[in-house]
Amino acid sequence: DKPTLTRSQVESARRNNPLPIEGMKANVHRNGKFHEKMAGCRLTVNEHWGQPESKNPGGLWWENNILNRKKMTAGWQSKKAAPWKPSHELLQISILAHIKDGFRIFCGQEKLEDWAASVSLSEFSHVADLVYRNLFTTRAYDQAKEKTYNDTIYLNNLLQNRDTLFYIEVCHAIKAGDIGRVVNVSRMWMVMMRSKKTMPKYADVIFETLGRLSTYSETLRKFFLHNWLVNVSGTVNGWKEVDLLQEHQNFWAKAVYSAKGSNRSWEWLGMITPIIFELRSAMSTVQKAFEISSLSTKHTIPDKSKEVHRLSDALADENIQTFVPNRASNEGKKAVRDLFEEGSKYPNQKGAFKIFRKDARKAENLGFVESVVGDASDIEEESDERPDEDYEITLQDLA
Repeated sequence: DKPTLTRSQVESARRNNPLPIEGMKANVHRNGKFHEKMAGCRLTVNEHWGQPESKNPGGLWWENNILNRKKMTAGWQSKKAAPWKPSHELLQISILAHIKDGFRIFCGQEKLEDWAASVSLSEFSHVADLVYRNLFTTRAYDQAKEKTYNDTIYLNNLLQNRDTLFYIEVCHAIKAGDIGRVVNVSRMWMVMMRSKKTMPKYADVIFETLGRLSTYSETLRKFFLHNWLVNVSGTVNGWKEVDLLQEHQNFWAKAVYSAKGSNRSWEWLGMITPIIFELRSAMSTVQKAFEISSLSTKHTIPDKSKEVHRLSDALADENIQTFVPNRASNEGKKAVRDLFEEGSKYPNQKGAFKIFRKDARKAENLGFVESVVGDASDIEEESDERPDEDYEITLQDLA
């Protein structure tokens, strides 16, 4: 399950056919949305991680430190991929704290609590619109850049808000089963992942998948989109990615229902995997009937309010979300990139989309030719691939 298209074994059996459409007619290529979601999370965390151990406020490392959460490795300079579950939790808390602080700034009263106690729905919606337009959009970032003084911490915060909101939108859209909203963010990530030294392989996968989707008939396109997410529980907001369901299936087959010793065989695996969901349902029924406590660790969703309040207070104390002329802590603060702007430059490059274009060059036998120092322009461009782009899923990610 690397960042490549999901392909069946039938494809490898017909690989000798030079015609891509005829040779793969039985297959519909599709990338996994769970793996794409994890990639989008790492994209955001790596770009906005900031300088570890820096005294300057702002950035996700600073926020992680304010929250006293477990230290983790992140950033584009890191050789190890940022763990998904801690990164996911950090972004969930961060976006809530930034929104809360945004309401404090635009509510028009000194204390947010006093305003919240008496606000009407129309006024709340008005302030929410102000918060979004002034702190979470590319337009707000562009307008801030036009000022005579570049407040780096403030500019970085605007980009962090926007990019984090993309990720949160995907998480909520997947739970709701709204594949249209998921595809909208996929288009944005496809461009952002084209930025140098980020995630070009994922960008290729999303580009190819959406490109193929645009060529399908309306019936096939609807079939394709309506089978990207699955809801096995039938509950509201119970939708999951198909590849996440497959990861759970693999985990149960390998760890929970795996045979021991000599009984461990392909025959056993072939018998047990089709009925894993029925076994889990039967186990749950027996546990409820006989009031047997579950053997697994179950807990409610932890309360994040204290962490949100702590982080929002820190944002207010440092004026992270307010433009401050001649801010002293800007000294030595590195500006983050606008990944959407950087990625949009990719199509203008010489080698853009080279794996999707036919090689127009023709081989010519020139006999023996002495080696000559070539033109520097002929040298293949430096690869933007990162060694940690292939993220290995952990048991913590599946919990």
